[in-house]
Amino acid sequence: MKSENPFLGKHLFICGVGYLGYRIAKQALAKGMQVSGLTRSNEKAAGLTGEGIQMIHADLVEKRWYTEMTKPVDYVLNCVSAGGGGINNYRQAYLEGMHSLLQWTAGGFSGRLIYTSSTGVYPFSDGELVDEETAFEAQSETSEVLLASEEFLQRSGPDGWAILRLAGIYGPERHYLLNQIRSGEDVLPGEGEVYLNLIRVEDICSAIWKVWKASENSLNTIYNVADDQPALKREVVQWLVEETKQKMPTFDPHKSIRQRHLPNVKLPNRIISNKKLKAATCWSPEFPSFREGFADLL
Repeated sequence: MKSENPFLGKHLFICGVGYLGYRIAKQALAKGMQVSGLTRSNEKAAGLTGEGIQMIHADLVEKRWYTEMTKPVDYVLNCVSAGGGGINNYRQAYLEGMHSLLQWTAGGFSGRLIYTSSTGVYPFSDGELVDEETAFEAQSETSEVLLASEEFLQRSGPDGWAILRLAGIYGPERHYLLNQIRSGEDVLPGEGEVYLNLIRVEDICSAIWKVWKASENSLNTIYNVADDQPALKREVVQWLVEETKQKMPTFDPHKSIRQRHLPNVKLPNRIISNKKLKAATCWSPEFPSFREGFADLL
């Protein structure tokens, strides 16, 4: 009789056990999986080892970790972050890290690999509807690095990969906009009449598991991971202001980091479609809009 839990006894390797990776690791353990993780933090490695995760203290670009992954791996999640430090850290974490990971997979990996990229690669600024087939060119150094990492995986990755372009992540202990409202800031960076594309961290996790369970013809492709109802930033802020009984702030596009560094480039303003992911995997977000997503965070 076929097991109802296809992940039982399988081995998961997570590159970057941070905000997202930690949640996937805990869910994997609950499914009866063996979990290995990679982190640059020695302190984090020690702490997570105590939670049942077999941690490796190393940078993804370093090849010394190859020898510590001795058992066959069935699933890989590459969700590393740059951790600040500018464009050089971006290249090392994402592009050079991907090169190192795929060199390791070339040694015999035959499972499924997910790479978490970002909907930030889409440059559109006129409120367009954007899906995975929309043609575009990178508009910044960071988006160039992310796209180069994606392209390298598509070109050189093992069969059974998927790229998940994540919208703006929020959730427990990560809700920057809500914090700004609660603090009573009078002026927020950015513009009110641009669309925010958001996704709760729990819904990213469910999307990852759906893709790992998907049929083979649903792999080797790119998926956007965003909620069902992108909303104007002013609408989101107005709702949060009313819920927290704060004063409505104004907006200043010149306060945004992007506008300070790229004053002649418009702020991103696009509607990210999640239809491809939903059609291919039957995924549906538990938090379909910012209202449900922020309700329990309040």
